[in-house]
Amino acid sequence: MRQNTAAEILKVAPDSLAAELGLNPGDRIIRINRIELTDLIDYQLAECGEKLFLEVEKNDGQHWEIELEKSEEQGLGLTFTSAIFDGIKSCKNHCLFCFIDQMPPGQRSSLYIKDDDYRLSFLQGSYVTLTNFVEDDWERIHRLRLSPLYISVHATDSEVRKLMLGTEQGGNILAQLKKLSSWGCQLHAQAVLCPGINDGKILEKTITDLGELWPNLKTVAIVPLGLTSHRLRLPRLRKFYPSEAADVIRIVHHAQDKFLSIYGSRLVYASDEFYLQAGKGFPDLEEYEELMQLENGVGLWPLFKAQFEQALTNFISNYDHRPRSFTVVTGVDAGQLWLELQATLKKYAPQIKLGVLPVTNCFFGPEVTVSGLVTGGDILLALRHKRLEMDGSCLLLPRVMLCYEEKVFLDGMTLENFCAATHLSVKVLNVNGEEVVKTLLGLEGC
Repeated sequence: MRQNTAAEILKVAPDSLAAELGLNPGDRIIRINRIELTDLIDYQLAECGEKLFLEVEKNDGQHWEIELEKSEEQGLGLTFTSAIFDGIKSCKNHCLFCFIDQMPPGQRSSLYIKDDDYRLSFLQGSYVTLTNFVEDDWERIHRLRLSPLYISVHATDSEVRKLMLGTEQGGNILAQLKKLSSWGCQLHAQAVLCPGINDGKILEKTITDLGELWPNLKTVAIVPLGLTSHRLRLPRLRKFYPSEAADVIRIVHHAQDKFLSIYGSRLVYASDEFYLQAGKGFPDLEEYEELMQLENGVGLWPLFKAQFEQALTNFISNYDHRPRSFTVVTGVDAGQLWLELQATLKKYAPQIKLGVLPVTNCFFGPEVTVSGLVTGGDILLALRHKRLEMDGSCLLLPRVMLCYEEKVFLDGMTLENFCAATHLSVKVLNVNGEEVVKTLLGLEGC
């Protein structure tokens, strides 16, 4: 059955062309210049034209046809409910480590979506496996020069990759990457490591093979698998032991030294989790170069720490020395790291009390220790168990704990309900050291 390819409008920019035309949220763009739009890429290409013929289905059912002339540079001023208009290409793999397969049952449907869509890779930086490609996908990438793309490699050894992805379609990744590279496509890769499967010698081979794709291959992120307590009837896997995590770091650092001497770039990076699991200190921030893998948790904490310390230096003179009290909520992994910043803050502003609340993850299981997967219910449980003296304190929540563009935790609890349950002042902050420091110093309202 053919997918409906209408592009539903989410927002109309004030004083934009779309506003002048009378377009509103809920309206749907059916075609532009008689061409159906399958995704935001089609829309962006069509929008560049000087003469446009729009077919619009209004939210009250009316059908509008609009002709207009504009400059190539002038946009319509529309934001859509989704970047994909004809349905997201779903993942057909059966990955050993798939996090979505480990979700507890009974949650909202959006949490169970498995996308593997190259269009989201180009538009939003989502990682794709390339296993569901058809010839039209390759042709479109080549024709439109879609770049960069973000690829889940995991292993360049064909048999290992097929095992990890659970599909025979996963064994030709090197040939696919070479094809994309030959077209001039810039690539970013990731390898999710499972102990005893794609670490050790397999990891060394993967890094070596990917390094040969430089300069079109820009970065490689090495990240550990995530395990929840909801793995019934799933393959038996475990987390990395500290010695194994240290071995991963050794392999990565050895490759970095080689690539730096040959290419002038380190190319491959281990995620912050590996350093925490190994009990190792982080590399200097400069060693992460352009920090292109932040979304994968690569260099996130070194960047935050540098921002925090620099902001203290820059803004401490503006502090009015008034006593202030905060408690920052964090995952278990970052608890010790926040204690280090707590000590730094005390040197600059001893009048400011900064408590740290590491939250054990009961929703997904205690082996899930990252801040981005902390739920509202688990924070409330932690607050009750700690019996914190919170009078007059402001609770600081990292924005990564809330679903994108929604004020909802992963367990479905709304921010509104959470605030009502805590009876505390709550402030949601980006993972940005300067923003946090300004809040602590009272330079932004709390």
